[in-house]
Amino acid sequence: MPIVLDSLPALVLPALVLMALAVGMPFTGRRAAARRQGWRRFHAAATQRGVSGLDRELLAAWAREELPDAPWLVLTRRRDFDRFARAEVQRLGAGPGAGQLERLAALRRLLAFDGGGGPAQSTHDVRPGERVELRYDDGARADARVVAVDEAAVTVEPLGRTRGLPAAPAWAAFSRDGDGTYRFRTAVGPARGPAGHRPRHALAHGDFLLREERRRAPRAPVGAPPFWVAVERLPDGFAPDDPEGVEVEVLDVSTGGLALLADRDVRRGSELGLDLPLGGVLVTGLRARVLGRGYREGGGGRAHFLHCALVDLDPVQRRQLEEYVLEHAPA
Repeated sequence: MPIVLDSLPALVLPALVLMALAVGMPFTGRRAAARRQGWRRFHAAATQRGVSGLDRELLAAWAREELPDAPWLVLTRRRDFDRFARAEVQRLGAGPGAGQLERLAALRRLLAFDGGGGPAQSTHDVRPGERVELRYDDGARADARVVAVDEAAVTVEPLGRTRGLPAAPAWAAFSRDGDGTYRFRTAVGPARGPAGHRPRHALAHGDFLLREERRRAPRAPVGAPPFWVAVERLPDGFAPDDPEGVEVEVLDVSTGGLALLADRDVRRGSELGLDLPLGGVLVTGLRARVLGRGYREGGGGRAHFLHCALVDLDPVQRRQLEEYVLEHAPA
């Protein structure tokens, strides 16, 4: 009997390993099968669109890291191709040659991601001659005119009395008559190539966050510390059994909506419940619906942008918001 008892640990461990394999292998097998199917879709899409050789290899290498479960999306969804293009420009270094940029531009055209009519979908849709307002994080603002757009950057010249633009992170915003207003996160740096009578600057390509025609009301910045909000309703109309908390930082607020930085993504159409600190006033019981989402280049603890519309404001909440915006919105 002692011999049998002493041998039990040696028998139990292999049994546990076999049980774990029996439970885990079906899930692992399904995921591996799904990934194989994903790569078949990738190669089918590449063949259908005429992507071959080095271009296909570069797209596949990027997708293995960034889209391992859905690699075909880099060939079929513009925002994923834009992420690939930004990564490729970064890989090429500080001074990619004109031929390298034209190769990327030709690939963009081949995949039909070079824009067209209708609303802008990408920072590559900014047009030469358009006016861009730069809103820096320290509150400074500057106006610039777009000179050129290529795969590396949006090249601009300052307008008015401004002789140069600070090299710093900023929001870039522009409007189109009959279309809407846009803004995207960018970094301002020196432009490549010869300058004209004014210094030229390069705006890094970024993600459009929202066509902002819904928020024409004045916005006021909010300097409150990060706090937690609850996801109370999902886009399909169901409330989660256990509302998940999201840590957010409020960028700005208007009487119609607010912009947040969040520690995780939230689906478009979800509704948030929050108590909003505005100076010395706490506006309680607000509900906000997520209209647009984006991802801040460089990541960070709160890397997800959420643009929200406030819904079902009562008279007290509206008055509190109006008073705050009136006092704090830039002139």
